Amino acid sequence: MSFMSFMSFSSFNPGTRNPEPGTRICTPILSPTLGDARQAIAQAQPNADWIELRLDFLEDLDPGQSRLTVETLVAECSKPVIITFRPKEQGGKREISLDERLAFWHQVLTLPDVQFDLEADFVPMLVEKLGAAALPWDKIIASWHEFEHTPEDLPALIEQRFPREAATIKLAVRTASIRDLMALFTAFQLLAAQSRQRFILIGMGAPGAPTRILGPALGSQVTYSAAPDGNLSAPGQFSAADLRQVYHIHRLSTATKVTGLIGKPVGHSLSPHMHNAAFEALGLDWVYLPFEVQPQSTDLADFVQFLVHPQSRQVPFQSMGFSVTIPHKQAVIPLLDSLTTIAEAVGAVNTLLIAGNRLIGHNTDVDGAMIPLEKRFKLAGSRVAVLGAGGSAHALVYGLVQRQAQVTLFARNQEKAQALADKFGTNCRSLEDFRGHQFEGAVNCTPIGMHGTANPATMPVTPQQLSGLHWVYDLIYRPRLTPLLAVAQAQRIATLDGLEMLVEQARLQFAAWTGQEIPFDLMFDAAQKG
Repeated sequence: MSFMSFMSFSSFNPGTRNPEPGTRICTPILSPTLGDARQAIAQAQPNADWIELRLDFLEDLDPGQSRLTVETLVAECSKPVIITFRPKEQGGKREISLDERLAFWHQVLTLPDVQFDLEADFVPMLVEKLGAAALPWDKIIASWHEFEHTPEDLPALIEQRFPREAATIKLAVRTASIRDLMALFTAFQLLAAQSRQRFILIGMGAPGAPTRILGPALGSQVTYSAAPDGNLSAPGQFSAADLRQVYHIHRLSTATKVTGLIGKPVGHSLSPHMHNAAFEALGLDWVYLPFEVQPQSTDLADFVQFLVHPQSRQVPFQSMGFSVTIPHKQAVIPLLDSLTTIAEAVGAVNTLLIAGNRLIGHNTDVDGAMIPLEKRFKLAGSRVAVLGAGGSAHALVYGLVQRQAQVTLFARNQEKAQALADKFGTNCRSLEDFRGHQFEGAVNCTPIGMHGTANPATMPVTPQQLSGLHWVYDLIYRPRLTPLLAVAQAQRIATLDGLEMLVEQARLQFAAWTGQEIPFDLMFDAAQKG
């Protein structure tokens, strides 16, 4: 069954079924020893609402003393507790035989005041061993994990895999695409419309990240964070601190308006830190999420159609506009109803605006880049070199030409560079031909020197080529002091990093979506902390 037909299973009424506040973040304890587990519990409790004790991670667990060990750890917890003892084939830490599992749960299931996570296919074996009457059904979470894919027919899986007696069902599936994400959003609607059982629904992996943040607002009993040491019990988890302090997960509901960033990768972005801090400061019931959208697939078209466009979206929340980053700034254009003047001139979109029933492409990169530059340096009549011919170079060249700078483009890909130069009436030369003494300033629009690139210690040009420049502007913001800027400073050349541009373009997006201004310092401070 496709997610489009899945929509007919329920009509979701926003605001009608939200979980109680204060029960949203469950932090797993993945420690190898009892002592380590005690320390991890203490670290987890300030930000966690639930503690999951993953006993399959405990290397010094004595099978004959399982109950005593669990009681010892539960006594350390001031928050509600979930007990889990998962075998390796179902995502656990180690090999656990069926006899070991049966013996463990036989000792532990009578513990009071905790919940028990049991694999759904293991429950019948436990019933056969202990008898149905011996199971504390009101405290059982029956779980099912699909680590390879999102099953096509989620309603059938939900109906067939889970015991009806369990108080809570938990389904975690690997998401790889926007269609997978949509299947999960519609599964939320199906489960929320039912009153039979509580549920926990999770999309594992980067494309499923929005389910980890919005899940409790859409009816999930909890969402799972990373462990206190940053280790993950499943791919795509956020830290409990970020769920609480960046995404403000405890105040989200189905009435919350959703914005976010689309691109790949998006996990490193500082945009959620900036925008969510701004929403919180102004008291807006909005949230900004990362949406990983794959290139070279139907993902981008699916995202626009089913999550964004006001005439076709099919999500249980109100989308309010999105940021667009690489590799989608140009690819998204054919999917839009129109472009603003600046986006059309640049030929790239970094902002999606919703106006009535129309989806409009806008560009805040130009002004975002120019505002900090114009504060420091004279541009009109200045000779400026632009290094690179990618998407950000389009915005920089356009902005500089509009401000009457004399621009020369330098790039390795001469075909791309020549097309960009012809578009804006500038000169184009090989990167090897760049000589700093011929220019007042230079702008690096390449990713060379960025944290996470193949050679982050390298530079787009040599130190000798910088000689004679008055200033250097590097659009990279991680790290702020790139090798290029470090060498420029050593030569007593004025420098500007990319963090201010990031903040300025975000402020312009924020104003376009909300109609409200936010102080630069607030967003800048949030970006620095991110």
